[in-house]
Amino acid sequence: MQLFSLLLSALLPLVAVLVPPGERPAVVDTRIAFSDGFDRLSVGAGGTWGWRSTAYRDGCTDNPQDYKLDHLTPEALRSEGGALVITARPGDAGRWNTGLLTTGDSCGSGGSGAQVRTGDFLLTRVRLPQAGTGAWPALWTWRDGRNELDVFEWHADRPHTLEFVNHVRGGEGTYSSFDVAPGEWTYVGIRFGESSTTWYVGSDRDRLTEAFDDGAGVGRDFSAYLVLSLSVSSGRYHRAPQQAEPAELAVDEITVYRGTPPGVPPQR
Repeated sequence: MQLFSLLLSALLPLVAVLVPPGERPAVVDTRIAFSDGFDRLSVGAGGTWGWRSTAYRDGCTDNPQDYKLDHLTPEALRSEGGALVITARPGDAGRWNTGLLTTGDSCGSGGSGAQVRTGDFLLTRVRLPQAGTGAWPALWTWRDGRNELDVFEWHADRPHTLEFVNHVRGGEGTYSSFDVAPGEWTYVGIRFGESSTTWYVGSDRDRLTEAFDDGAGVGRDFSAYLVLSLSVSSGRYHRAPQQAEPAELAVDEITVYRGTPPGVPPQR
């Protein structure tokens, strides 16, 4: 062991000379602040997630003011094959029974209180619904009636397009690709930068493509809870369901990193 240490001490200066400083691998200062792989579903009091939200203005379960036919119910949520599955089904009075998960502001329905904040990087993998119209899945942030930022939105009548909106400081964009499609798995990432928020999309977590940069960011002190939902459009901006067939959204990962994980393109 002593001989090995002596050899290592002798070689380190040589390595420093052979590898120019500009070509040395960067040290990545990253830790996982939150992660759920949905091997099991933890919803309710004391759980990871709540199933109601203060963003839903009618009893924390309905939100027609935002042109949604949703009626939230925990029965719409299940864990299956290592993924969360949210199912939207026709209900009473024109509503659709569907599901939502949130880490906070859940109207007493549970949640760990985990929040994303300035400088974080979030990565999720989703399978989009196989629906012709009406389905409206989204992953977004929310706290105290504001701090909303859409990690992604997708509408069934625009099947190859993801939408990104920064409601905190303004800015919106889209990403269109035939790789984004009903029934297909897609990675979506977002860097919550102070002065610029950047979205990424890809079919491989280690090969993400920059999809949109808003040039606005979230500010120095941003923090908010996570919200994942499968909404159903009322028809105001996107077509309402034309059939009474259920729609399903699947998610097998939501991870929040403090810092940027390997494989993500550097911020410009």
